[in-house]
Amino acid sequence: MLQVEKLFQVAAHSGSIYSIISNREEFVYTGGSDGVVLKWNIKSPDSATAVAKVSGQIFSLYLFQPLNQLWVGTMSGAVHVLDLNLKKEIHYFINHTASVFDIQLSSDEKIFIASKDGSISIWEAATSQFIQSIHIADGGLRKISFHPTRNEMAIGSSDNSIYIFSADSYELINKIDAHSNSIFSLCYSMDGTELFSGGRDAMLYCWDVLNNYHELKKLPAHLYTINDIVLLSGNLMATAGRDKHVKIWNTENSELIKVLDKEKFEGHKNSVNKLCWLNEQKILLSVSDDRSMIAWKISE
Repeated sequence: MLQVEKLFQVAAHSGSIYSIISNREEFVYTGGSDGVVLKWNIKSPDSATAVAKVSGQIFSLYLFQPLNQLWVGTMSGAVHVLDLNLKKEIHYFINHTASVFDIQLSSDEKIFIASKDGSISIWEAATSQFIQSIHIADGGLRKISFHPTRNEMAIGSSDNSIYIFSADSYELINKIDAHSNSIFSLCYSMDGTELFSGGRDAMLYCWDVLNNYHELKKLPAHLYTINDIVLLSGNLMATAGRDKHVKIWNTENSELIKVLDKEKFEGHKNSVNKLCWLNEQKILLSVSDDRSMIAWKISE
């Protein structure tokens, strides 16, 4: 029987929180509409520290742990690279002409940035050197997910499609006409046999990776946009929605196990925008338009 305990709810931002990233230990970083990056210690969450203030809203964060550098993507398309050891900004790029929605790291340590301008840009993580840009779609690009074993990546677009690209040659492998509206979230299963997607149509899809990404199943998972999907331990998965809910699913049979809402669990009172799973602590973090972060202890 799955047990969920709300450990704490904290608020230090002055606006909506759009992004969260962890160092896989006790520290997490959040950013949002106030343009501030906050550092939190999960063991003492009441004392958040501001590590940066940038111009404009923060939509995406990525922590490159080998160098302790935080990449910050903004609404304007600018990217800031912060050296957390030196406590200062060391790089500033304006490569994109519109919002930076996602920043991810490939297995060969290249930074991939997805933008509303329909392109991705690729950078050397160790040196922050620009490699190239690739225009992918006329719609904005919301999410990048790397396959756990294959050298390929899935990119979700506002043109309702999922693009499957080679992660080394950057060639298009497949295009999936997926949702009836913008795709906001993508996540491969741990074994890489399935790809989960969610978007503005509130539908959760499962795609058969081994069968040319054929549709396996779909279900109306939330009332409004599915903003994020993350894998938890075992066969568990969590989704975050604009309907203010965090939902826990069984990936094997698509069974809905828990709905973490305001009424029963004292959850968020506005859209839940991003999730972060701390595997060692078995804690799921959720951030919201209500300016708060909630920590959920998940135990089976």
